Amino acid sequence: MIHGAEPLISLPATDVTRAVRFYTESLGMRLLFGNEERGFFVFGGDRELATTIGVHRSEATIPAVEQQNLWFWLLVDDVAEMRSDLQRRGVQLVGEIVPRGPGSEQAFLDSEGNVVRLWSRMREVRRSIEIDAAPDAVFAMLASAGAIERWFATIDDVELEPRAGGRIAFIDPLFGRVTGRVTHFEPPRRIAFQFDENWPSSLEITVEPTGASSRVLVHQHGFDAIADRDYGIPGLVDRLDLALAALATLAVSTR
Repeated sequence: MIHGAEPLISLPATDVTRAVRFYTESLGMRLLFGNEERGFFVFGGDRELATTIGVHRSEATIPAVEQQNLWFWLLVDDVAEMRSDLQRRGVQLVGEIVPRGPGSEQAFLDSEGNVVRLWSRMREVRRSIEIDAAPDAVFAMLASAGAIERWFATIDDVELEPRAGGRIAFIDPLFGRVTGRVTHFEPPRRIAFQFDENWPSSLEITVEPTGASSRVLVHQHGFDAIADRDYGIPGLVDRLDLALAALATLAVSTR
C-alpha cells in the first residue's frame, strides 16, 4: 500500500561537481547529503522539513527546454527579488515572471540545463485605471454601499459607514462574510479599509485628478489572511479587475 510520496525531487547532472557548486553557491542552498561514489547529492533551503531537491549522475543528454515536462517549484519570499539576484549571478532565466495560481513564478536553467521554477505567494495587488469623470464623482461611487454593489457586482449585502472608523461588511461568494472598518476617509482623494476576516486584510483606493478626469490607484495586500484558501485568490483578483472596469463605466454614466 502506498503511504505517500517522499518530498525529494532529483534531477540528472552530467557533471555533479558543477551541479553541487551551482545549488550551493549560485542558489545558496544547503548541502544535506552527498555520496561521491553514487554521484547523488541532496540540497535544502532555509526551512526544516521542507521538500528537498537533489541531483544524480547521469550520462543521458538533458532535453531541450521545450521538451522538459517535469514541473516543480522552489519557494522564495519574492520572485522579482530572486530573479534580480539570479541575473547578477549569471544564471540563465527562461522567460519572464508569470502568474501561477495564487502567486508568481520564474523559470530558469540550472548548471546542467534542467528547468527549475521559483514561486512566491501573492503579497499584494496594485492596479491603476483612468476614468473620464471628476474625482468627486468617482469618490462618490467608492463611499456608498448602494454604488459599491453596482460596480462590485460579485459581492452582496454591502454595509458601509462612510467615515474614518466606520464599519464595512459584505458577503463574498467564495470567502464568506467579510467585516472590517474604514481606516482612512479623505474625500475626494482617499479611502482605505482594514478587514478582520475572510479577505486580504488591507485595501486602499486613491483618486488623483488628471485634468477633468481621474486616475484611480488600488493597493490590496495582506493575502496571508486567506492563505489557507489560496485556491480562491486568483478569482478574487479577477473579480477586482472586473469591478474596476465597471466602476469606470458607472462613474462616467452618472457624471
